[in-house]
Amino acid sequence: MEIKRKIEMLVATNEKYVIRKTSTHKPTACTKCGKPMLTAEQTANLFGIRQRSIFRIIELGAAHFTENESGAVMICLNSLATVLDAEQKLKN
Repeated sequence: MEIKRKIEMLVATNEKYVIRKTSTHKPTACTKCGKPMLTAEQTANLFGIRQRSIFRIIELGAAHFTENESGAVMICLNSLATVLDAEQKLKN
């Protein structure tokens, strides 16, 4: 007689993101909601998506954005996270 065992394992992970800024970087707050803003490159790295996806969301007018003095596009993290959460809920 063979004894069968079933083992379940649960793995929980915590992730922490550190965004390093150069000394020339001025913190930018969204003019619409006051939340922090990052460049498209930093935002793409933070959320693990392509910059093109971010620009598509901006083109749709779904996320807050602005351009800084050097011409870099700054994206509101709060509004982008809201859009990405809504997209994720639609997929599920």
